[in-house]
Amino acid sequence: MLIRKFLNELTPDCLTNNMYIILILVLSSCTDMTMMDYSYFVTSMQTNFDTTSPKEQRPLLIRAKSDSDAYLKAYLSFCITQKYYNKEFEKSGALAGRPLSFRLLNEDSVDIAQTVSFINKKGLEKRIEKRVILLELEKDKEN
Repeated sequence: MLIRKFLNELTPDCLTNNMYIILILVLSSCTDMTMMDYSYFVTSMQTNFDTTSPKEQRPLLIRAKSDSDAYLKAYLSFCITQKYYNKEFEKSGALAGRPLSFRLLNEDSVDIAQTVSFINKKGLEKRIEKRVILLELEKDKEN
């Protein structure tokens, strides 16, 4: 009853100002999300004497606010790994360690790399790929 009386007394300008305050409070509470840990694994081709086979590398830790955020960080890292390999391959020829794929495990050890979905996923992946193409690696700067 008290809330209804309060709302009835609000003028449109006052209501607009209060809406901004509410919006700011809601948005600020959204930014206070806890970070979650994800394990990022890259599978690459490894040569062992005369055989070549895929091998999963040691995991890297990714901290993110959501599955989609973690996925984009992992995808960026994977694209940079591919670029580095391709640059080295151009210089030296055949190399072991060609990155093939990656897995991204959440805190429950579930691989979310293939199942995570969010708005404009493909578009964001393409933007990451374009940024990585333009990225100058440290070794590129030295040459």
